[in-house]
Amino acid sequence: MEYLLLAARRATGMFRLPIRAQRAPAVPAARDQAREPAPIAVLADSVARSGAPGGEHYLPSKDWEELLVTDRDGLPTLYLQMHTGELRLTEPTTGKLVAVGNHHLRRLGIWTVDLGGVDVHKTAVREGLLQPGSPVSLVREPHNAHDGNAIAVHAAAGRPVGYLNRKTAAGLSRLLDTGTRLEAIAIAIAFDSVTSGRPGGVKVLAGSPELVRHLLRKRPGAGLIAPLDLAG
Repeated sequence: MEYLLLAARRATGMFRLPIRAQRAPAVPAARDQAREPAPIAVLADSVARSGAPGGEHYLPSKDWEELLVTDRDGLPTLYLQMHTGELRLTEPTTGKLVAVGNHHLRRLGIWTVDLGGVDVHKTAVREGLLQPGSPVSLVREPHNAHDGNAIAVHAAAGRPVGYLNRKTAAGLSRLLDTGTRLEAIAIAIAFDSVTSGRPGGVKVLAGSPELVRHLLRKRPGAGLIAPLDLAG
């Protein structure tokens, strides 16, 4: 019986040979192009929707349009609070966190950027110049050979920390060049790749002096935090 079935399959073309999976050709990585991490807002929202641990802390995207707004004075209703060792933007009516990469923040006058390649073990720990809430300076470098819009970030005593990425620098440089006054603070210092996505991450928030102080209104003293003096 098996012999007859086999003969019938061969005659009708139903006899199938096993198919071997073929490997896709390897694509060489670009050496001169750094990998761009997924936008923080996208990651936060995907975590919130997936139900993963920690995702319940973030404001879901369906509420962004309604709740990421300004008050009667034109200032964001958000405030900064400490959460897991970082200063996090928080929506007051829900208590939910707002990721610093959220695209709605820019229209509220809040500029945020994640600096990479910063030696936090030296700068933050040994020199004691950075901690969440520490003021930092935005220094224009119009004659920078690599980017005419370059903006360096300096900690206390003029110590360089890193640079804003090109996209953020292009927007902020226009404001700085017209004399707009901005204040900036470090909101997170990451000590390993688990929390920053890459070694030595520093997150910075900038805005008008009034806006930055408004975001810090619920912190003790309602002002900028002086950097620790741990040198020596």
